[in-house]
Amino acid sequence: MLIEPRATYRVQLNSDFDFNAAAEIVPYLARLGISHLYCSPYMQAAPGSTHGYDVVDYQHISDELGGSIGHERMCAALRENGMSQILDIVPNHMAITGRENPWWWDVLENGPASRYSAYFDVDWEPPEARLRNTVLLPVLGDHYGRVLDAGQIKLVREGADFMFRCFDRTFPVAPRSLDMLLAQAAHRAGSDELAFIADSLSALPIPTTTDPEALQRRHRDIRVLKAIIQKLIQSSPEVAAAIDEAVTAMNEDHDLLHATLERQNYRLAFWRAAERDIGYRRFFDINNMIGLRMENDQVFNDTHSLVLRWLLEEVLGGVRVDHIDGLRDPLTYLNRIAQTAPRAWVVVEKILQAGERL
Repeated sequence: MLIEPRATYRVQLNSDFDFNAAAEIVPYLARLGISHLYCSPYMQAAPGSTHGYDVVDYQHISDELGGSIGHERMCAALRENGMSQILDIVPNHMAITGRENPWWWDVLENGPASRYSAYFDVDWEPPEARLRNTVLLPVLGDHYGRVLDAGQIKLVREGADFMFRCFDRTFPVAPRSLDMLLAQAAHRAGSDELAFIADSLSALPIPTTTDPEALQRRHRDIRVLKAIIQKLIQSSPEVAAAIDEAVTAMNEDHDLLHATLERQNYRLAFWRAAERDIGYRRFFDINNMIGLRMENDQVFNDTHSLVLRWLLEEVLGGVRVDHIDGLRDPLTYLNRIAQTAPRAWVVVEKILQAGERL
């Protein structure tokens, strides 16, 4: 049953005040005459988030807040007390702090060939030739060369996954760029299987390909080759040791490490470089928040699947849309929500400039 909004009570959900804590205060709020619990965003956010606006996964309820079980308990408490809820949603941007955002991780690993490259507002064709088909990441505390020479960027292996680590930040390694490292490891271990993998990685379709068949083959081959690497590492301690020796050798050879970094789909840069070279739309000037292309049908569907389902099932009475003027086409966005859930209560947040009318 859809409840007419009468009075809302805002709760800021976090690890210290989760779904269970919210459920416990619902009877009291009902006695006060509150009709709707107004919740801060509760999709999976960056680790340690205290506010929830730094979403990393729109298809997963926050584990830190209690996951789907805690969410259902809160929803049940609202139903039992004749209340509903309003949810704060964040369609404009996502957090890109690490592996927790699977879409962005895939973009860094695969570049324009990523299944998710069209999800983000990235300029793959900037005027400067050296940055074309790459993403500049202004994440370093100093100039790249100094950070590299100081040994602060390291190649690391976790199972069959390879990544670069700089302090607490990690970045995926482009599969094709592993060919030389694995070829050296194959020579050390005398492994024909690993040599075959190195050759196969080198032969992958390039990340700038636009041919649909080549893209499909690239994604298939990467998935299969990673599985073979994992099995080979698990079954052969000699191969695992040889790979780790090759990783150590690369970390000790800064020229070789630099050459491998140059083959990535991104460029690690001093954080101040964002003032002139940033190649993606940010939330204001926050480098770790990237703009989403919400005008893309697939992006809208993938980011709103849970929210729209909850609106249709009347788990939610409505939504409050955060930073709507960051979207390319706010009106079309609102119309899409209204067409899908015409009974929902929808409000928006916008920062008005002097003399501006909403």
